[in-house]
Amino acid sequence: MDLKQMFIYMALTVGTSSLAYRIWLLIKRSFSSQQYKITSSKKAVYINGMSSTFPSNCYRQIQMRDMFIKNYCGGEQHIIPKDLDFINRVFSAAMIETCYVNLPEDQLFMRMKREQYTEYVKKTKLAMACQSARNAIKNSNGLQIHQITHIVFGTMTGTIGAPSMDIHISKELGLNSNVKRLNVESMGCLTGFRLTGLCRDISLESENNIVLLIVCDIRSALGNQLTPFIPMESIDKSNVIISALFRDACGAAIFSQKTSNKICNVIDHRCAIIDNTLELGRLKEFNDSSIHLYLDKQLPYAVFDYLPNLVNSLLIEYNIDIKICQFAVHTGGPKIIRGIEKCLNLDEEQLCASWYVMINYGNLSGSSNLVVLEHFCRWKYSSIKPTCKNIIFPKDFNQYKYIVGLSFGPGIAVECVLFQL
Repeated sequence: MDLKQMFIYMALTVGTSSLAYRIWLLIKRSFSSQQYKITSSKKAVYINGMSSTFPSNCYRQIQMRDMFIKNYCGGEQHIIPKDLDFINRVFSAAMIETCYVNLPEDQLFMRMKREQYTEYVKKTKLAMACQSARNAIKNSNGLQIHQITHIVFGTMTGTIGAPSMDIHISKELGLNSNVKRLNVESMGCLTGFRLTGLCRDISLESENNIVLLIVCDIRSALGNQLTPFIPMESIDKSNVIISALFRDACGAAIFSQKTSNKICNVIDHRCAIIDNTLELGRLKEFNDSSIHLYLDKQLPYAVFDYLPNLVNSLLIEYNIDIKICQFAVHTGGPKIIRGIEKCLNLDEEQLCASWYVMINYGNLSGSSNLVVLEHFCRWKYSSIKPTCKNIIFPKDFNQYKYIVGLSFGPGIAVECVLFQL
């Protein structure tokens, strides 16, 4: 007598058919769930190749500040003294030493018309995305362009237009015409790790799936669409903050079940929306094509309050000591990185890649997720180790067996990915 027949017999003899049947369904679901977990546990998804790409023009942070004052404000003579002091303090407090922007120096923070802006960011995204994708494929040591079955493209530097960027990239790279595509926009600084979770899910579906993920952001272009500055009136502090932080980059990664040249194993992915935080981060466009980004002062604290339970529960589930984990954190600024170090009780060296990318490249929005991850993985497997003033690096990179990826975006939403090195 099988399980279903047994409960039907109970229903006929005891007279509780609906209860018996519900118990049978509950046991069946539980059994099916356990079978799925057993089957899934036999599969693993790896990152087989990665790359980070940046524009060709490198600027010091002091150059960015000077061009903001000159091109956006029209010179120091038009700025209220207390606002000039605020500008200097914010650009310095960002702790960015160098950054990369596609625009020449004399066009930094210069107002663009909408059509000029959209053409600029589309052209720049396409060039950087293709370069990063080609490098990731090359770094996979064996995978060929024609083997890619899926392409996922993500950006916060969105524009209205068609065909979408995934099609332009597919054609430029020469991907198969039947490649499965997805174009994702407007998810903010969490884009990279949110799509990492998606690529893991796609790769788990079939051992034949090979997924190319590209996340590209031209966030310095926000500086070309700022709301207008009015001489000798109070400056919009949000415009100063985003101009001091946001820069450009592209990251790419290839996911599959193939064990050849595995850089890391994508073990798990968690995401959440924090309650009562919807208004803490907003981006709006206005009729004159200005773009305004508002970040509330309470946003970091909402993240710091939420993270410990999310991260600790994940590590407990897999029986992982937090001290053998590196943390690849979105490069939102010194306050974000320091706050995460404190709320999770981490050592400074556990955030070394996040500090390195932030200081040398800036806030890269959603592309920072892959860029930070790529940097630490490259350092771990290379004989050449990084050096950077004011950053503490591990004496032994091999002591770290896992990476926890953390990113945050509008919502306020949180993404958490667990990687095994």
